[in-house]
Amino acid sequence: MGTVDRALHNRGRVNPDVAQRIQKIAKELNYKPNSIAKSLYNRNKKFKITVILHIESRNPYFDDVSKGIEKCQQELSDFGVTIETKSCPDFDAAEQLKLINQAIQEETSAIAIVPINHPTIKTKINELHQSGFPVILLSNIIDQCDFLSFVGCNYKLSGEITAGLLNMVHSGAGKLLLFSPSFHMMGHTLRAQGLKQQLAEHYTAISLQKTCELTGDNIKDYQITMKSLEKYPDTDLIVCPGAYSHGNLQALEEAGFFKKAKVICYDYSNSIRKYIENRDITATIVQNPQDQGYIAVKLLFEHLTGNHLIPIQKYNYIPTKIYFYENLCDLN
Repeated sequence: MGTVDRALHNRGRVNPDVAQRIQKIAKELNYKPNSIAKSLYNRNKKFKITVILHIESRNPYFDDVSKGIEKCQQELSDFGVTIETKSCPDFDAAEQLKLINQAIQEETSAIAIVPINHPTIKTKINELHQSGFPVILLSNIIDQCDFLSFVGCNYKLSGEITAGLLNMVHSGAGKLLLFSPSFHMMGHTLRAQGLKQQLAEHYTAISLQKTCELTGDNIKDYQITMKSLEKYPDTDLIVCPGAYSHGNLQALEEAGFFKKAKVICYDYSNSIRKYIENRDITATIVQNPQDQGYIAVKLLFEHLTGNHLIPIQKYNYIPTKIYFYENLCDLN
């Protein structure tokens, strides 16, 4: 019976030929799982989902991811689901690997992870997926890696949207500085690539002067930003990570670039709202982090219980939204 169940719900660990025959028979018999019966049955089973982050430091973006996880946990409380979040020292791949192994030793049922873009993490996730263990990548994606599903933004598209938005807010030639969060997150690399490619192909009047990688440390980010602004004083377009780095925003404000340049940022926080209300920041591109945390955990629950009627799709892209002065009310 276990083999049939795994084959019908694409849970792996079944010979592909056997799974295909079982699915064919089920289709011929017009078999449909009784989701109510399964829900009642699964109330007697205990599932543990572990969420593994890539940082210990807090920022508004991952505070919102955590809120989404907590919301899902409340909805699943009647089903006896345990959800545990583990954080590792910032971008420390060795420590993140330890947390993965620890979760497995603690007999977790599934893992949602914000993966650090490192060979050891890729190898481990591939091993888990090949063994049929469910892993969802949350907020960040890495290459040469297989997994149950990715839940996050389409980073390349986000970069392309940024390029189009820059072209809309600044007519004619422009000189751009790009401040990006750490490239330890492959998503940030993909977003920067999408931006650069779109500028090169469609908006050649905008010149990217420099890409500056920030650290998430406010003091270091302040220093990196000030140094770049001093080197490129004629900058009139700026893209920055917004809520990720207060140090970056502080430097932009103190150096007077909120008045000298059009500024586009990513993500949302109360401080970003104030900057937009003051017309210091033109717009922010939001990835809806609460939805990401919520959906990642909900998909793992549905996978574990078999309550989804169709297989979980590989890429669950969360819609990107743009907020500016006139539609900030939508964020109330």
